[in-house]
Amino acid sequence: MSLLYREKPMKDYQTYGFRFQDALPNDVANIFAVGREEKMPGTVYDWHGLKRKDTATYVFQYTLSGSGILDIEDKSYTLKTGEAFIVEIPSDHRYYFPKGSEGWEFIFITLVGREAADCWRFMKEQSGPVLKIPPDSKLIQLLLKIYQDTYDQKVTDAYYASAKAYEFIMECYRFVKNMDNSMKDISLQITKALSFIHTHFQEPITLDEIASVSGFSRYYFIKQFQSQLNMTPVQYLTKIRIQKAAELLRSTTFSVTDVAAQVGYANANYFNKVFRKVVGVAAGTFRDRKDVVGIDHLIID
Repeated sequence: MSLLYREKPMKDYQTYGFRFQDALPNDVANIFAVGREEKMPGTVYDWHGLKRKDTATYVFQYTLSGSGILDIEDKSYTLKTGEAFIVEIPSDHRYYFPKGSEGWEFIFITLVGREAADCWRFMKEQSGPVLKIPPDSKLIQLLLKIYQDTYDQKVTDAYYASAKAYEFIMECYRFVKNMDNSMKDISLQITKALSFIHTHFQEPITLDEIASVSGFSRYYFIKQFQSQLNMTPVQYLTKIRIQKAAELLRSTTFSVTDVAAQVGYANANYFNKVFRKVVGVAAGTFRDRKDVVGIDHLIID
């Protein structure tokens, strides 16, 4: 694999474009690019679907925070937190960071291949060019994982990248097929908080910071979060951290101390205490056990 470009915007977010020497047939799905970016006021970001050099590519872009604009088919969509858009290149569309926006943080993947084309057209027929997707959905979690694997240099060849492309396509089909009212009762303010938790859980974020992202006061935020998610914000943050920790314990050789640090716990002893309370066994024991411990519901004081 040769890495065509690698940009470094704010927060060390990266954009990767792949050109594989071991090329697969043109109709086989593969990753053309994947990235995560943050645009701030004054930044120029403007893509027109009829003015790009790449052709026969398919873009899926998901807003993590802030907002952008998509103009397509004589309609203009404001892309808010928790919304994704899909476009085919070339086609008559434009997506951009508008003047007056306070910021736009997003993650995207661009695919190639006939299967990607078929999937994008199916999604557009079912839902239009803009989809509202929960930040904790399997689809968005997979996209974040593909980006992280790329960042960690785990995407080593065309075959691995193609497998990830097909996995993403299948999750797109699954999501659209099972689309229901899963987000109808989750407000935009709480969606912003969920997205913030999922993208910053590895940092020492506080309840006040999460509440601030929502725009609600601390008290009202806790009340609304618990009403809409049936758990407190701290319980939800802990759930995400422990789930990520469990993945790292099973899939890497990182020490328990390193795992704790990677999921937002500066104190490994405290992490172990929380992990044991949630899962029922210590982190080290969990790693050594052969049976899989499911984590679906957390009861935390």
